Amino acid sequence: MARKTLGFIPLIWTCAYCNTQNPGPIKSCTSCGAPQPPDVKFTRVDDETFNFIKDEALIRMAKSGPDIHCPFCGTRNPSSAKLCSKCGGDLSMGGEHRETGERVETTAEAEAQAPAPSPVPMKKPGRSVTIFAILAIFACIAGLIVIMMMMFKTDDITATVTNVAWERSVAIEAYTTITDRTWLDEIPGNSEVQSCTQAYRYTSSQPVPNATEVCSEAYVEDTGTGVGEVVQDCTYRVYDDYCEYTYLGWVVIDTVTESGNDPYPSWPYLSLVDGQREGSRNEQYQITFSDDGERYTYTTRDSDLFMDAQPGSEWILYVNSLGGVQSIEPAN
Repeated sequence: MARKTLGFIPLIWTCAYCNTQNPGPIKSCTSCGAPQPPDVKFTRVDDETFNFIKDEALIRMAKSGPDIHCPFCGTRNPSSAKLCSKCGGDLSMGGEHRETGERVETTAEAEAQAPAPSPVPMKKPGRSVTIFAILAIFACIAGLIVIMMMMFKTDDITATVTNVAWERSVAIEAYTTITDRTWLDEIPGNSEVQSCTQAYRYTSSQPVPNATEVCSEAYVEDTGTGVGEVVQDCTYRVYDDYCEYTYLGWVVIDTVTESGNDPYPSWPYLSLVDGQREGSRNEQYQITFSDDGERYTYTTRDSDLFMDAQPGSEWILYVNSLGGVQSIEPAN
């Protein structure tokens, strides 16, 4: 995310000793002379508008770096100072620069940040309620475990094949013109671009060509000099050519299906013309078993297994606790 500077505005601070409001760059109270404290909180002169500074000297000061506090008398000095302007102390002997980057609040925001009344403590739930909740959670977990065990645990049953059914299908493909859409730089070779429109593609944290700038509401940061920097956090919505294109390729134009209720499946007959070819093949088989009046159904794509399951033959079924057939094998 990029930070955009709109300009600089004056700030004020309130003396902790006499409550006098002073201009931000003034290092000592204009009323009582008390030094600006290291933890001073600046506020905006105007909460509603940004009165941008035109004075180039103040702007250069704001850009020069944070002020430094004298380690001897506490007086605040410009970042370039070597000696304290009030006591002459050597600022390199433990002088500390003011931290920068803190967001300067409006008066309304500062009031909103005032300590709120202590909330009335909520009554803790009774011990019996807590125990009941824990037991309910454990019961749910136990129930899920039981269901999973029922699904994976199997019993073997000997059953007889009573019915079979099958279905086979073959796709027919034609070599024809295909229309698709993608970004211009992702269009495959040997394609013909038909039309393009500008569309949003991604968001960049830095300015890039063909991007729309999207910025947050402007706010003020403390530069450490008594002057505020008005900034915005910006991202950039990048737009690019999204195109419709055509190319020649194989595409499914039809699917031919054959089905039956006998143990001898066959593939459907294809009548292909020029520019057509056989596509993918799909097959599915269903075997129905009976044991003591109970019916079981098993579905597979294994044609050899299906053709072995002749009506009247006996098979061992591995059935889970929910009645689902997991696998089968001949009884002999």
